[in-house]
Amino acid sequence: MLCAENRKEMEDWISSLKSVQTREPYEVAQFNVEHFSGMHNWYACSHARPTFCNVCRESLSGVTSHGLSCEVCKFKAHKRCAVRAMNNCKWTTLASIGKDIIENEDGVAMPHQWLEGNLPVSAKCAVCDKTCGSVLRLQDWRCLWCRTMVHTACKDLYHPVCPLGQCKVSVIPPIALNSTDSDGFCRATFSFCVSPLLVFVNSKSGDNQGVKFLRRFKQLLNPAQVFDLMNGGPHLGLRLFQKFDNFRILVCGGDGSVGWVLSEIDKLNLNKQCQLGVLPLGTGNDLARVLGWGGSYDDDTQLPQILEKLERASTKMLDR
Repeated sequence: MLCAENRKEMEDWISSLKSVQTREPYEVAQFNVEHFSGMHNWYACSHARPTFCNVCRESLSGVTSHGLSCEVCKFKAHKRCAVRAMNNCKWTTLASIGKDIIENEDGVAMPHQWLEGNLPVSAKCAVCDKTCGSVLRLQDWRCLWCRTMVHTACKDLYHPVCPLGQCKVSVIPPIALNSTDSDGFCRATFSFCVSPLLVFVNSKSGDNQGVKFLRRFKQLLNPAQVFDLMNGGPHLGLRLFQKFDNFRILVCGGDGSVGWVLSEIDKLNLNKQCQLGVLPLGTGNDLARVLGWGGSYDDDTQLPQILEKLERASTKMLDR
């Protein structure tokens, strides 16, 4: 488990851990540490309403409920409790699901991944349609994938298979990543992936606004399909996706970030397999304007709608 005051400190810790893993190639170690460990990635934050620790179940301290939050699954903890939190962050592979996996006549199916408590004020149970959650205690549940919310008493009555939510076309379900190839990289089961999306975010773009987009994409998709260009470049993500016949790429950054990804696509000879979209961050995004993606984005709350637009986007040939 990594605990840090801010993202920079957290990345320093991750880099230190990678440097001592001498038995594996650097890129494989990096891929495993960040994407497949189940560790929470903590950052310090405050909350506008009463919020409760998912470890000790007590309220976070102060009027603004100051504490730690996982940037992927929003698991909450006191600083003193973070060291005791289970490594149960958002699933990335079949192995990470463990005993919760659903087996049926068709093989395996995706279960819900429930996180207890800290539901929004407007939360309603998907089973009984009554208000759920509480500002007085940690209670009731939310699925990290489809965002469904249910009472504790109703949870077992809800359909056990998760539909993956409004971004399901773009999501690689954890049950699809279930084996390792000869190079040590996870191999995807193609039948589970209709139109998989690979996301690259330049966390330094837009006066470091890329960080909030990186967090939000990991919350909406499988964290294993979201990569920070400032932490390893585009090679790792493209290696994971190169076994797909067709896939889509979304680059969040400026023209330089897009050029970097396109160059790596050329090196790996993936031109015929992928289509690339651009979510412009910061300024000077001429390519994004030409392709109809606009000049700049700064509102991460609109990402679900942007993903839906990406799924309906037409393809244009780019002469480089």
